Amino acid sequence: MQIDTTKKWLKESLSNAWFVVSVVVTVFLILILAWNLVYSYRSLDAFKNRELALERAAGQILNHAKTMEMAAHMAAATGDLRWQDTYREHRILLENTFDNLPPLPSTPGAANEKKVLRENMAAAITIESQVFALVSRGRKNEASTILAGWTYTKNKMELENSIETVTAIIHAHVSEELAFQKSVSRALLVVILICMGILIVSWTISIVILRSNYLRRKEKEAEILYLSYHDALTGLYNRRFFEKEVERLNVERQLPLAIILGDVNDLKLANDTYGHKKGDALLKEIADILRGALRKEDIIARWGGDEFGILLPNTTREEMSKIIDRIKAGCDKSAFTPIKPSISVGWAIKNNITESMEQVFTQAENRMYRSKNRPDPSQGSR
Repeated sequence: MQIDTTKKWLKESLSNAWFVVSVVVTVFLILILAWNLVYSYRSLDAFKNRELALERAAGQILNHAKTMEMAAHMAAATGDLRWQDTYREHRILLENTFDNLPPLPSTPGAANEKKVLRENMAAAITIESQVFALVSRGRKNEASTILAGWTYTKNKMELENSIETVTAIIHAHVSEELAFQKSVSRALLVVILICMGILIVSWTISIVILRSNYLRRKEKEAEILYLSYHDALTGLYNRRFFEKEVERLNVERQLPLAIILGDVNDLKLANDTYGHKKGDALLKEIADILRGALRKEDIIARWGGDEFGILLPNTTREEMSKIIDRIKAGCDKSAFTPIKPSISVGWAIKNNITESMEQVFTQAENRMYRSKNRPDPSQGSR
């Protein structure tokens, strides 16, 4: 039952175009957000592994180059070759850093700048190696002269310029990436806002339609349920409901349980003489009279074509007689024309739980038929 209800709901939902739109837009939004998440993660990972690594490597190259330069100057100034150990250590670190340098961004001049950087670094190492060779032979003055010369100074300036250029290339690439990321984020925000607007509209309309369908279905179910237990003409309960109530009230705490059966008089005359519409109107008038005579807890039903059944729980014979009197009085006071409404009634009371309901109904029917055959129908109610 639950599966059938779910299938029915899905079928109704899919037939709603706005519901389909909302589902498509929702899936599209999820895909966009998932793509943006993956793209952002990969961009950050690439930035960490390339741009940050490049900038860090450029700083390390400059630091090692400066330390090597300082070691060469100190060796030339003091003649102490122990500075050569420091020089060699940083030279190894410099070469390792350069060998492990991540690829430069694919921008104009980037590849050539790396080549220039390596050439300047090699030229500086060649000059500094000559300085240490001169110091080892005790020729400090010549070593100092080389370090102070234009060739070495120019080389160091070009090396620093190359490192600064590489750093500038990295910064420019980062700025471009950030600008692109900002453009993508701006475009995604616009797309998401548009999608959210469509989603809000589509979900709102879908909910309204689904709610309307649900209410219509509930109304239809309520109508079907009402018709299954009510008489379409008079609005009273039908025989099916009446029999269920007999089962429900057939318990000791509802005793004494009085039953009244009534048969409308002159219904055939009304149908034959004035037409079935007048006969239907007579039945409705009788139904209204019966409603007005009963208490809130009493059950009244259209038993058959011209018969009515009434259940009176916890009702004594005296109380039942008063109700029958009210029914007769209602018929007498009725302004319905041209036929005066009247109904022949029969009654029975179940006082003991062991009594058969079938026998009680038979007793009520017999009294009703006797009342109908008497000149004065009221005698059948006493």
